[in-house]
Amino acid sequence: MTRGTGDVVCLSTGMKQRPKVAKQRVFAACVALVVACAAFSPSPPTMVVVLDAGHGGKDPGNLGTGRYPLTEKDVTLEVTLKLGAYIEENLPEVKVVYTRKDDSYPGLRDRVKIANEAQADLFISIHCDAFADRSARGAGTYVMGMHKSEESLRVAMRENASMFKEEGYEAHYDGFDPNDPDTYIALSLRQNVNLDASLTLGAAIQSQFKNRVGRKDRGVKQAGFYVISYTTMPSTLVELGFLTNPDEEDFLQSEQGKSYMASGIYRAFRDTYLAGRTRSEVPEREAPPPPTESSVSDKDIWFGIQILTTEAKLSPDSPELRGHSQAKAYIRHGLHKYVLGRHLHPDQAHSAKLALRAEGFEGAFVVAFDGETQIPMSRARDLLNLPLQ
Repeated sequence: MTRGTGDVVCLSTGMKQRPKVAKQRVFAACVALVVACAAFSPSPPTMVVVLDAGHGGKDPGNLGTGRYPLTEKDVTLEVTLKLGAYIEENLPEVKVVYTRKDDSYPGLRDRVKIANEAQADLFISIHCDAFADRSARGAGTYVMGMHKSEESLRVAMRENASMFKEEGYEAHYDGFDPNDPDTYIALSLRQNVNLDASLTLGAAIQSQFKNRVGRKDRGVKQAGFYVISYTTMPSTLVELGFLTNPDEEDFLQSEQGKSYMASGIYRAFRDTYLAGRTRSEVPEREAPPPPTESSVSDKDIWFGIQILTTEAKLSPDSPELRGHSQAKAYIRHGLHKYVLGRHLHPDQAHSAKLALRAEGFEGAFVVAFDGETQIPMSRARDLLNLPLQ
């Protein structure tokens, strides 16, 4: 018996049954829904960045001129949250981890632990500077290394003193005394493998602050900050400006000022560090056969593998060179950068790089030269008429 509703009644059971066509349509709709959900579901993050708002909780940081109720801990938190929001809204492939998102106080040791346990690709710590002379102004970025000036030592000692606010800090920091300049000598070789990436990001941040935000550029410097010395990834510490300078304090306490500074760091991260990582992770195309000596005889373009960066020149028998006494150094940012090999094609250098990484030079990477001058890889490929990657 057929009813006007389009349903079919089974004669043996008296139960309604839908036509096969209707069932097929329902099944097809379900399949389409599953496919659509898969297509629009977010892909897993390809990079993890840890954002660290300096100070917090019982540690107010520097108090500025005293004209505002908010101190360094408040300014750094707001800028950090704005920076994180920019990344999360515009770069879904990047996972953001915060050391704090409220007025809490994670110790310096805890901040390092958060970054290392997250297996982060990058660590950015945000602070504000202070000085007895209220005319001091400008924004600066620090990376790990030995202090090359009294100013770098001053800033590091002030920021590291936060550990005194932690209960049982003597046991946690195992003899690390932030007031003793000799303490920092032990940190001089840490983060060596990540120094180039840290310097590159630092320079990009300073460029944004100077050219886009209009701040005085205090440059990229090396200093022994605990929080960027014990992380296992490229790390920078940003000083947004001097809260002890009335004009800079007014700027950094304003919503516009905090937004501009956060945007500057975001653009530096997006355009430099993230872009560089993305290019290096693109699957390599099938390359043409390596050129012969004669095909590039009119160009002095070659590729080497950078294995090490040090502050002082190494002797050929240095243990850090692992027996590669033939490594040559070029100097950039005041640092000695050691290179092995002289290859005519980047693919040859890439193979050599993998072998050196297997030897223990985990941070080895390919660099290009025009004669004795280091040049960008993109420029070298252009000169050799090779496709960009």
